[in-house]
Amino acid sequence: MNIQQLRYVAEVAKTQSISQAAKNLYMGQPNLSKAIKELEGELGISLFRRNARGVEPTGEGLQFLRHAREILDKMDALQSLYAPREEGGKRLEVSAPRATYIATAFARFMAEYAAGDEALEVQYKETHSMEVLEDVAGGRSALGVLRYQDIYEEHFLGLLAEHHLQHEHLWSFRMGLVMHKDHPLALLHNIPYLMLGKYPQLVHGDFQVPALPPERLENLQRVQQVQKRIYIYDRGSQFDLLRTVPGAYLWASPVPPEELSRHGLVQVRCTDAGVNKDVVIYPRRESLPPEGRRLIALLQAGVRALR
Repeated sequence: MNIQQLRYVAEVAKTQSISQAAKNLYMGQPNLSKAIKELEGELGISLFRRNARGVEPTGEGLQFLRHAREILDKMDALQSLYAPREEGGKRLEVSAPRATYIATAFARFMAEYAAGDEALEVQYKETHSMEVLEDVAGGRSALGVLRYQDIYEEHFLGLLAEHHLQHEHLWSFRMGLVMHKDHPLALLHNIPYLMLGKYPQLVHGDFQVPALPPERLENLQRVQQVQKRIYIYDRGSQFDLLRTVPGAYLWASPVPPEELSRHGLVQVRCTDAGVNKDVVIYPRRESLPPEGRRLIALLQAGVRALR
């Protein structure tokens, strides 16, 4: 097995067509089919099955794809890290949780640099807490925003010390419930967790630190509150789903009012939400480029506006 084979499988899954994938990869269809067959023989599984439109991953193929995409993402990040840059150009890599207030601050940051003449290459990655920490510790990101619930603070501060990372407290907050303004619960000022059981919940599909204390999670799991879940892997799709799926809701950090209004959404408090913290992390303060400090300043300004 090699990286090129992983790229073949990912492209076939993306296009759902052997012939189209071969065109995109600038290779002949017979050679691509042969490469897929050889990989299936090596693994002892079938990666794809034929359907009326072309091909689709099998159950085992989907599992393989998840791991393959993780490897390809890390390879692309590694190549980007050491790719030649323009003379005088600057680079900034950022890892952060999927939070609208962070994305808004990042957009303002990029608008400032887009208006100038200075070359700047930026990588902005939305992911879960452990990967944020790994990205900064491994040098893949110059800075990150690490999110955890306050009851796990000792654990995360220990990890930061273990990896010799510095941190700045950004703010503490309680997660709220984001839903369409016409949601049956939208007019309530405070929603108990037990009222959410019959409504579909949007959940970010990769691993995240629990939003509730372990003992409370255990109690809630006993009553099996959430029966309907939609797992998503990008923040953009959540707005469409909240608008179109009846009763859908999402746990989120405070969302800027203008963004809620733009998408026809509201954010409501929940009785059972725990306290979360966002902290900015980086290897050393003196190693932060000016661009990193400017982004942190915009994040702090966004937090002040939401308090």
